[in-house]
Amino acid sequence: MVRWPVDEPLVALIGSSAASHNPHSLLARPTETRRFDSLAAFLDSLDPKRACIQSTPPFGPGWVVSIAYHGGHELEPKAVVAEGCIHTPAVIASRIEAGMVFDHRLGRTHTFGETLAAFDDHTPTLHRSCTLGPVRGLERQPVYTEAVRRVVELINAGDAFQVNLAHRPSAAFAGSTRALAARLCASLAPWHGCYIETASASPDDIAAVVSMSPELFLQVSPDGHVRTRPMKGTRPGSSSADELAIAPKDRAELAMIVDLMRNDLGRVCQFGSVRVTQDRVIEPHGGTPAEPAVWQGVATVEGTLRADQTRQDLIRAAFPPGSVTGAPKVRAMQIIDELEQSLGFAGTHTRRGPYCGACGFIGDDGSMMLNVAIRTAIVTGIATAPGVVPAGEASYPVGAGIVADSDPESEWLETLDKARPFLDLTASGRSFTEE
Repeated sequence: MVRWPVDEPLVALIGSSAASHNPHSLLARPTETRRFDSLAAFLDSLDPKRACIQSTPPFGPGWVVSIAYHGGHELEPKAVVAEGCIHTPAVIASRIEAGMVFDHRLGRTHTFGETLAAFDDHTPTLHRSCTLGPVRGLERQPVYTEAVRRVVELINAGDAFQVNLAHRPSAAFAGSTRALAARLCASLAPWHGCYIETASASPDDIAAVVSMSPELFLQVSPDGHVRTRPMKGTRPGSSSADELAIAPKDRAELAMIVDLMRNDLGRVCQFGSVRVTQDRVIEPHGGTPAEPAVWQGVATVEGTLRADQTRQDLIRAAFPPGSVTGAPKVRAMQIIDELEQSLGFAGTHTRRGPYCGACGFIGDDGSMMLNVAIRTAIVTGIATAPGVVPAGEASYPVGAGIVADSDPESEWLETLDKARPFLDLTASGRSFTEE
C-alpha cells in the first residue's frame, strides 16, 4: 500500500504465503463505490450469468465488498429483538476493472485489465501518518462479564449451545486510514485481509473498513466448489499450542460451529458433497513464524454447489458466519441483539456494522472469497481526501464464544488477547506512517 498514489482511491485484498488457499494480494482503484441499505438489493444486483475470461487468476473484474453483520437480519428477521435504527450500510461495494496482484509464494507481481498510472513505480506518493487517542470501552468489563453470566444462564436453560458475545473498544482517530491498515497488517499478517476506503461525507459515515482477518468464511471457485474454515479457540502466541489443542471447551466450541456450517452449506450444495476435509488443527496467526501473535483452532468444510444454486444463494444460506453468532444461529443472534446494546453497539454502531460480517471479493467469473470480518477496525468520520480522516473514530470490536462452562473473567481476557494489536497502538501515543 505504501506505493499507492496519494490522490488515488484504494481497495486491497491481502493474502499470505502461509495460506496455501490464498497466497495472493490485490491492490486496485475502484471505478465506483456504492452503498446498499439492503443485502438483498446488493445480491439481486449481481448477474449470476455474467462471466468473463480471466487470463491471470485468481483476481479479475468484480467487486470488493464489506457486508455488514446486520445484513443477516434481513435473512433471519426473527433474530432482531432490540429496537434501534441502523445508520451504517448493509453493503459497501467497490467495483474493480483492473488491478495489481502480488503472488506471495513466487514473489512476483502481475496486472489485469487496463494499466493504471497507479501501478507505475515512479508515480509520486506521500507517506501519511495516523494518530490514535486513548482507548475507550474497557471500562465496560463489569458489564461484559455480567453479560457472559447471563449467556451461561440461558445456555444452561436450554436456549442455546453457544453464543458469541462482543464488545467495542474505540479511540479518537486522525490521519491516514492506510497507515492504520499498514500497521495492523504488519502485526496481524492476515490470511484474508481486506481494506476498503470510501468518500465519507458525515462524521457518522464509514470512511474505511480495515479487516485483517485470519478466517475464511466462504470461498467459491467458478466451477462451484465451496470451502469454509471456521475458527474457534484462541490463545496468545506466548503460550504453548498444546494448551489450546487439549482444551475441551475450545474443542467443543469448534465442533458446534463445524456442524452449523455443514448444515448451512447443505442447504445449497449437492447431496453427499458436504464433508469435513480437515479436522481441528491449531494454527499460528500473526506475528512471526517463530513467535505468532495468537494460536487458533481451525477446521475445513467443503462441498459443491447444486446446479440450480448461485453464490447469492450460498450467502443467503450461510450469512452471517456461524463462528460469530453461535448455535442454534437464530436464537444466538437474538441473544446477541439483546445483550450487546450495553456493550458499545448502540446508536450509530447499532448491531455491529461491518464487524462480524464478511469482507472480500466477488468476481465476474463466478469466483468468490469472503472472510469473517474479525480483527476488523472501522473508521468513521469525514474523508477530506482518499484515505484521510482529519478527525474521526476508530473502533475495533472483539468477542468470545460463550458455552456452558465459560468463565466470565477468562472470556474477557480472551477478547483482550484479540484486541491487543489495536490496544498497543492506542497505548503508544505515537503517530504511525503508511510504511
